[in-house]
Amino acid sequence: MESHTQSDELSLRDLYLVLKRRRNLVIGLPIGLAILIFAVGQVLPKTYSSKVVVSLSLTNQSGVLSNLPSLPGLAQGFVDLQNTTLLARDLGVAQPPTTYGARFDEKKGLLNLSAKGGTPGEARQRAERIVQVATDYLRARMAEGAASNIRALLAQTQLDLESARESLKRIQAELKNLSAEGRSDAAIAAALEARQVGPETARSSSPAFTSLSLDESRLRSTVAQLQARIDTLTPLLDKPEQLSQLVGQALQVQVLVPPAEPLRPISPRPLLYTAIAGVLGLLVGVFWAFLAEALAPPQAGVVRQRDTQVVAGSK
Repeated sequence: MESHTQSDELSLRDLYLVLKRRRNLVIGLPIGLAILIFAVGQVLPKTYSSKVVVSLSLTNQSGVLSNLPSLPGLAQGFVDLQNTTLLARDLGVAQPPTTYGARFDEKKGLLNLSAKGGTPGEARQRAERIVQVATDYLRARMAEGAASNIRALLAQTQLDLESARESLKRIQAELKNLSAEGRSDAAIAAALEARQVGPETARSSSPAFTSLSLDESRLRSTVAQLQARIDTLTPLLDKPEQLSQLVGQALQVQVLVPPAEPLRPISPRPLLYTAIAGVLGLLVGVFWAFLAEALAPPQAGVVRQRDTQVVAGSK
Protein backbone atom coordinates (compact mmCIF):
# COMPACT_ATOMS: atom_id res chain seq x y z
CA MET A 1 0.00 0.00 0.00
CA GLU A 2 2.88 2.36 0.86
CA SER A 3 4.73 1.54 -2.36
CA HIS A 4 1.58 2.24 -4.36
CA THR A 5 1.25 5.70 -2.74
CA GLN A 6 4.92 6.46 -3.40
CA SER A 7 4.38 5.42 -7.05
CA ASP A 8 1.46 7.85 -7.35
CA GLU A 9 3.51 10.64 -5.78
CA LEU A 10 6.34 9.97 -8.20
CA SER A 11 3.91 10.03 -11.12
CA LEU A 12 2.58 13.41 -10.07
CA ARG A 13 6.10 14.65 -9.56
CA ASP A 14 7.04 13.43 -13.02
CA LEU A 15 4.13 15.35 -14.49
CA TYR A 16 5.19 18.44 -12.62
CA LEU A 17 8.78 18.09 -13.78
CA VAL A 18 7.67 17.68 -17.40
CA LEU A 19 5.56 20.82 -17.22
CA LYS A 20 8.38 22.66 -15.49
CA ARG A 21 10.91 21.68 -18.12
CA ARG A 22 8.48 22.67 -20.91
CA ARG A 23 7.15 25.76 -19.17
CA ASN A 24 8.16 28.04 -22.01
CA LEU A 25 5.97 26.03 -24.37
CA VAL A 26 3.07 25.57 -21.94
CA ILE A 27 2.93 29.25 -20.99
CA GLY A 28 4.20 30.86 -24.15
CA LEU A 29 1.89 29.13 -26.62
CA PRO A 30 -1.45 30.27 -25.08
CA ILE A 31 -0.10 33.77 -24.45
CA GLY A 32 1.22 34.10 -27.98
CA LEU A 33 -1.93 32.66 -29.53
CA ALA A 34 -4.14 34.94 -27.42
CA ILE A 35 -2.11 38.02 -28.44
CA LEU A 36 -2.28 37.00 -32.10
CA ILE A 37 -6.05 36.43 -32.04
CA PHE A 38 -6.62 39.71 -30.19
CA ALA A 39 -4.56 41.60 -32.75
CA VAL A 40 -6.39 39.94 -35.65
CA GLY A 41 -9.72 40.74 -34.01
CA GLN A 42 -8.78 44.40 -33.85
CA VAL A 43 -7.87 44.48 -37.53
CA LEU A 44 -10.86 42.58 -38.94
CA PRO A 45 -13.76 44.71 -40.23
CA LYS A 46 -16.62 45.11 -37.77
CA THR A 47 -20.16 43.95 -38.47
CA TYR A 48 -23.19 45.58 -36.84
CA SER A 49 -26.73 44.23 -36.71
CA SER A 50 -30.02 46.13 -36.35
CA LYS A 51 -33.18 44.19 -35.43
CA VAL A 52 -36.83 45.10 -36.03
CA VAL A 53 -40.01 43.53 -34.65
CA VAL A 54 -43.19 44.09 -36.66
CA SER A 55 -46.78 43.25 -35.68
CA LEU A 56 -49.18 42.43 -38.54
CA SER A 57 -52.99 42.55 -38.47
CA LEU A 58 -55.96 42.99 -40.82
CA THR A 59 -59.02 45.21 -40.23
CA ASN A 60 -62.27 45.81 -42.14
CA GLN A 61 -62.24 42.43 -43.89
CA SER A 62 -65.47 42.92 -45.84
CA GLY A 63 -66.48 43.36 -49.45
CA VAL A 64 -63.52 43.17 -51.81
CA LEU A 65 -61.20 42.59 -48.82
CA SER A 66 -62.93 39.39 -47.73
CA ASN A 67 -61.42 35.96 -48.36
CA LEU A 68 -57.92 37.38 -48.71
CA PRO A 69 -54.81 35.20 -48.28
CA SER A 70 -53.97 34.53 -44.65
CA LEU A 71 -51.55 37.00 -43.15
CA PRO A 72 -49.40 34.31 -41.42
CA GLY A 73 -49.09 32.48 -44.73
CA LEU A 74 -47.96 35.64 -46.53
CA ALA A 75 -45.47 36.49 -43.77
CA GLN A 76 -43.99 32.99 -43.90
CA GLY A 77 -43.86 33.28 -47.67
CA PHE A 78 -41.74 36.41 -47.33
CA VAL A 79 -39.40 34.53 -45.00
CA ASP A 80 -39.08 31.73 -47.57
CA LEU A 81 -38.06 34.25 -50.24
CA GLN A 82 -34.67 34.87 -48.61
CA ASN A 83 -32.85 32.72 -51.18
CA THR A 84 -34.69 33.93 -54.29
CA THR A 85 -33.71 36.42 -56.97
CA LEU A 86 -36.94 38.36 -56.36
CA LEU A 87 -35.96 39.40 -52.87
CA ALA A 88 -32.33 39.86 -53.89
CA ARG A 89 -33.41 42.39 -56.52
CA ASP A 90 -35.66 44.28 -54.11
CA LEU A 91 -33.02 44.41 -51.36
CA GLY A 92 -30.16 45.22 -53.71
CA VAL A 93 -27.79 42.44 -52.58
CA ALA A 94 -26.65 39.25 -54.30
CA GLN A 95 -27.03 36.97 -51.25
CA PRO A 96 -29.79 38.27 -48.93
CA PRO A 97 -29.25 35.64 -46.16
CA THR A 98 -25.72 36.95 -45.55
CA THR A 99 -27.01 40.49 -44.93
CA TYR A 100 -30.69 40.20 -44.02
CA GLY A 101 -32.67 37.90 -41.79
CA ALA A 102 -36.41 37.25 -41.42
CA ARG A 103 -38.32 34.99 -39.05
CA PHE A 104 -42.05 34.82 -38.41
CA ASP A 105 -43.38 33.87 -34.98
CA GLU A 106 -46.76 32.33 -35.79
CA LYS A 107 -47.84 32.05 -32.13
CA LYS A 108 -47.29 35.75 -31.42
CA GLY A 109 -47.97 36.99 -34.95
CA LEU A 110 -44.70 38.89 -35.05
CA LEU A 111 -42.33 39.29 -37.98
CA ASN A 112 -38.72 39.54 -36.78
CA LEU A 113 -36.38 41.24 -39.24
CA SER A 114 -32.66 41.98 -39.04
CA ALA A 115 -29.99 43.59 -41.19
CA LYS A 116 -26.20 43.72 -41.01
CA GLY A 117 -23.88 46.54 -41.98
CA GLY A 118 -20.29 47.70 -41.73
CA THR A 119 -21.32 50.69 -39.61
CA PRO A 120 -24.20 51.31 -37.17
CA GLY A 121 -25.77 53.73 -39.63
CA GLU A 122 -25.59 51.27 -42.50
CA ALA A 123 -27.19 48.55 -40.37
CA ARG A 124 -30.06 50.88 -39.45
CA GLN A 125 -30.62 51.94 -43.08
CA ARG A 126 -30.72 48.33 -44.23
CA ALA A 127 -33.16 47.47 -41.44
CA GLU A 128 -35.44 50.27 -42.62
CA ARG A 129 -35.16 48.92 -46.16
CA ILE A 130 -36.16 45.36 -45.30
CA VAL A 131 -39.14 46.67 -43.32
CA GLN A 132 -40.27 48.64 -46.37
CA VAL A 133 -39.68 45.68 -48.70
CA ALA A 134 -41.64 43.36 -46.40
CA THR A 135 -44.52 45.85 -46.14
CA ASP A 136 -44.62 46.35 -49.92
CA TYR A 137 -44.55 42.58 -50.47
CA LEU A 138 -47.47 41.95 -48.10
CA ARG A 139 -49.52 44.80 -49.58
CA ALA A 140 -48.81 43.63 -53.13
CA ARG A 141 -49.96 40.09 -52.34
CA MET A 142 -53.04 41.46 -50.56
CA ALA A 143 -53.78 43.69 -53.54
CA GLU A 144 -53.55 40.69 -55.86
CA GLY A 145 -56.07 38.81 -53.70
CA ALA A 146 -58.38 41.84 -53.60
CA ALA A 147 -58.11 42.23 -57.39
CA SER A 148 -59.15 38.60 -57.81
CA ASN A 149 -62.14 39.23 -55.54
CA ILE A 150 -63.08 42.31 -57.57
CA ARG A 151 -62.91 40.45 -60.88
CA ALA A 152 -65.08 37.66 -59.51
CA LEU A 153 -67.53 40.16 -58.00
CA LEU A 154 -67.70 42.13 -61.26
CA ALA A 155 -68.39 38.97 -63.24
CA GLN A 156 -71.22 37.96 -60.90
CA THR A 157 -72.62 41.50 -60.83
CA GLN A 158 -72.59 41.65 -64.63
CA LEU A 159 -74.55 38.41 -64.81
CA ASP A 160 -77.06 39.69 -62.26
CA LEU A 161 -77.39 42.96 -64.17
CA GLU A 162 -78.13 41.21 -67.46
CA SER A 163 -80.71 38.99 -65.75
CA ALA A 164 -82.38 42.00 -64.10
CA ARG A 165 -82.49 43.90 -67.41
CA GLU A 166 -84.11 40.94 -69.17
CA SER A 167 -86.73 40.66 -66.44
CA LEU A 168 -87.35 44.41 -66.63
CA LYS A 169 -87.87 44.25 -70.41
CA ARG A 170 -90.35 41.39 -70.03
CA ILE A 171 -92.36 43.22 -67.37
CA GLN A 172 -92.41 46.43 -69.39
CA ALA A 173 -93.73 44.48 -72.39
CA GLU A 174 -96.50 42.99 -70.25
CA LEU A 175 -97.41 46.40 -68.85
CA LYS A 176 -98.06 47.68 -72.38
CA ASN A 177 -100.81 45.10 -72.77
CA LEU A 178 -102.53 45.98 -69.48
CA SER A 179 -104.58 48.96 -68.48
CA ALA A 180 -104.45 50.74 -65.16
CA GLU A 181 -108.18 51.46 -65.34
CA GLY A 182 -110.69 48.99 -63.94
CA ARG A 183 -113.08 48.34 -61.09
CA SER A 184 -112.16 47.26 -57.61
CA ASP A 185 -113.78 44.01 -56.43
CA ALA A 186 -113.90 43.27 -52.69
CA ALA A 187 -114.02 39.50 -53.18
CA ILE A 188 -110.97 39.50 -55.45
CA ALA A 189 -109.15 41.79 -53.02
CA ALA A 190 -109.85 39.46 -50.10
CA ALA A 191 -108.69 36.44 -52.07
CA LEU A 192 -105.46 38.20 -53.06
CA GLU A 193 -104.78 39.31 -49.48
CA ALA A 194 -105.32 35.72 -48.36
CA ARG A 195 -102.48 34.75 -50.69
CA GLN A 196 -100.26 37.33 -48.94
CA VAL A 197 -100.55 39.95 -51.68
CA GLY A 198 -99.98 43.48 -50.41
CA PRO A 199 -103.09 45.54 -49.63
CA GLU A 200 -102.08 48.32 -52.03
CA THR A 201 -102.05 45.77 -54.85
CA ALA A 202 -105.05 43.68 -53.83
CA ARG A 203 -107.37 46.70 -53.33
CA SER A 204 -106.31 48.53 -56.49
CA SER A 205 -108.59 48.82 -59.50
CA SER A 206 -106.15 46.66 -61.56
CA PRO A 207 -104.18 44.30 -59.30
CA ALA A 208 -102.19 42.78 -62.16
CA PHE A 209 -101.10 46.17 -63.47
CA THR A 210 -100.24 47.38 -59.97
CA SER A 211 -98.23 44.23 -59.18
CA LEU A 212 -96.25 44.48 -62.40
CA SER A 213 -95.64 48.19 -61.78
CA LEU A 214 -94.22 47.43 -58.35
CA ASP A 215 -92.02 44.69 -59.82
CA GLU A 216 -90.84 47.14 -62.47
CA SER A 217 -89.90 49.65 -59.77
CA ARG A 218 -87.99 47.07 -57.79
CA LEU A 219 -86.14 45.88 -60.89
CA ARG A 220 -85.28 49.43 -61.85
CA SER A 221 -83.82 49.93 -58.38
CA THR A 222 -81.91 46.63 -58.64
CA VAL A 223 -80.50 47.56 -62.05
CA ALA A 224 -79.39 50.94 -60.72
CA GLN A 225 -77.69 49.34 -57.69
CA LEU A 226 -75.90 46.74 -59.82
CA GLN A 227 -74.75 49.37 -62.28
CA ALA A 228 -73.51 51.55 -59.41
CA ARG A 229 -71.55 48.61 -58.03
CA ILE A 230 -69.91 48.03 -61.39
CA ASP A 231 -69.10 51.73 -61.71
CA THR A 232 -67.51 51.63 -58.23
CA LEU A 233 -65.45 48.46 -58.65
CA THR A 234 -64.18 49.00 -62.19
CA PRO A 235 -61.92 51.98 -61.33
CA LEU A 236 -60.22 49.88 -58.65
CA LEU A 237 -58.93 47.57 -61.38
CA ASP A 238 -58.12 50.41 -63.78
CA LYS A 239 -56.21 52.35 -61.11
CA PRO A 240 -54.04 49.98 -59.00
CA GLU A 241 -52.93 52.83 -56.74
CA GLN A 242 -56.49 53.16 -55.43
CA LEU A 243 -56.62 49.44 -54.68
CA SER A 244 -53.21 49.63 -52.98
CA GLN A 245 -54.46 52.50 -50.86
CA LEU A 246 -57.53 50.49 -49.87
CA VAL A 247 -55.38 47.49 -48.94
CA GLY A 248 -52.98 49.75 -47.05
CA GLN A 249 -55.84 50.96 -44.87
CA ALA A 250 -56.85 47.38 -44.07
CA LEU A 251 -53.33 46.00 -43.49
CA GLN A 252 -52.02 47.29 -40.18
CA VAL A 253 -48.23 47.16 -39.89
CA GLN A 254 -47.05 48.23 -36.44
CA VAL A 255 -43.32 48.45 -35.82
CA LEU A 256 -42.92 47.42 -32.19
CA VAL A 257 -39.10 47.63 -32.20
CA PRO A 258 -38.00 50.25 -34.76
CA PRO A 259 -34.66 50.18 -36.60
CA ALA A 260 -31.88 51.68 -34.50
CA GLU A 261 -28.12 52.05 -34.60
CA PRO A 262 -26.48 49.26 -32.53
CA LEU A 263 -24.00 50.22 -29.83
CA ARG A 264 -21.52 47.39 -30.37
CA PRO A 265 -20.66 45.06 -33.25
CA ILE A 266 -21.75 41.45 -33.35
CA SER A 267 -18.43 40.43 -34.88
CA PRO A 268 -15.59 40.22 -34.38
CA ARG A 269 -15.54 39.87 -30.57
CA PRO A 270 -11.86 40.14 -29.64
CA LEU A 271 -12.19 39.47 -25.91
CA LEU A 272 -14.25 36.31 -26.39
CA TYR A 273 -12.01 35.04 -29.17
CA THR A 274 -8.91 35.84 -27.07
CA ALA A 275 -10.22 33.86 -24.09
CA ILE A 276 -11.06 30.88 -26.31
CA ALA A 277 -7.65 31.06 -27.97
CA GLY A 278 -5.93 31.16 -24.57
CA VAL A 279 -7.75 28.05 -23.33
CA LEU A 280 -7.12 26.15 -26.53
CA GLY A 281 -3.48 27.25 -26.55
CA LEU A 282 -3.03 25.99 -22.99
CA LEU A 283 -4.53 22.60 -23.85
CA VAL A 284 -2.40 22.29 -26.97
CA GLY A 285 0.70 23.44 -25.08
CA VAL A 286 0.26 20.80 -22.34
CA PHE A 287 -0.39 18.08 -24.90
CA TRP A 288 2.58 19.16 -26.97
CA ALA A 289 4.82 19.24 -23.88
CA PHE A 290 4.03 15.63 -22.95
CA LEU A 291 4.30 14.52 -26.58
CA ALA A 292 7.71 16.16 -26.93
CA GLU A 293 8.83 14.64 -23.65
CA ALA A 294 7.72 11.20 -24.78
CA LEU A 295 9.47 11.48 -28.14
CA ALA A 296 12.69 13.01 -26.76
CA PRO A 297 15.68 10.58 -26.46
CA PRO A 298 16.50 9.66 -22.82
CA GLN A 299 19.57 11.31 -21.30
CA ALA A 300 22.54 9.12 -20.26
CA GLY A 301 22.48 10.24 -16.61
CA VAL A 302 18.83 9.51 -16.32
CA VAL A 303 19.30 6.03 -17.81
CA ARG A 304 22.11 5.19 -15.36
CA GLN A 305 20.06 6.47 -12.43
CA ARG A 306 17.09 4.40 -13.55
CA ASP A 307 19.26 1.28 -13.91
CA THR A 308 20.69 1.81 -10.42
CA GLN A 309 17.20 2.10 -8.95
CA VAL A 310 16.16 -1.13 -10.73
CA VAL A 311 19.19 -3.03 -9.41
CA ALA A 312 18.64 -1.69 -5.89
CA GLY A 313 15.02 -2.65 -6.00
CA SER A 314 15.85 -6.23 -7.10
CA LYS A 315 18.15 -6.69 -4.16
